[in-house]
Amino acid sequence: MTFTSIQVPGTEAVERLNELRDQFAKTGKYPFLIGPHQDREMMIKSAEFNRQSPEEIIRASQKIDLEDWVAERREEVKEYGYSPYEDLGEWPGEIHDKGSLILHKNAVTGSFLPEVFIGLAEVETSWQLPAVLKFGGWNDCPEAEVQCAFHRKWQAEFGAEICSVGGGVIECTVNRPPQDQQSAMQLAWEQYWYCADIVDQGCETISNLGATLLKSPYWFFWWD
Repeated sequence: MTFTSIQVPGTEAVERLNELRDQFAKTGKYPFLIGPHQDREMMIKSAEFNRQSPEEIIRASQKIDLEDWVAERREEVKEYGYSPYEDLGEWPGEIHDKGSLILHKNAVTGSFLPEVFIGLAEVETSWQLPAVLKFGGWNDCPEAEVQCAFHRKWQAEFGAEICSVGGGVIECTVNRPPQDQQSAMQLAWEQYWYCADIVDQGCETISNLGATLLKSPYWFFWWD
């Protein structure tokens, strides 16, 4: 399992990404948006610290019990005297802005980047992408095998497909997002344990996250 990349103008990145996604069944090369040159280089260098092969990471991911993994995370934060229920918040009602892909844009201004990279990975399906990229295992970002386990679950349940990886960010397109408040909140809790930064340094409450996930075709994860 390997990946290569092509360079495209930021203004054309999403259109080109979608074209390559449509061709995946024929080419066997799964496309994903990386972002600018420095994000591509950082991802390659970070992967050098993980000596597992992609195949080993995938096999390890299939042995992970995510309920046990989440329970361990709960115990870890409890030891620090913190309760995530402090960040539950109140349901804010419907949020109309459901987001979009951002790695082809300037994070501050929202303007298109001049040039970005699209990766092409030899995988069978999108949840295997973190294994090829060896993404994770730094700061609070889960190890690559945990990444694969969560995204395998979410791909099966929600039709979520990883479409961007770069700069500490993973973005997904979602074919079957949650359609009611209860299922959106259940998913929000899962995503919080997987990536607390999207609440702690992002939408501020788990209820806000749940409202954002409701009927949303995009997911965003970011680790500081």
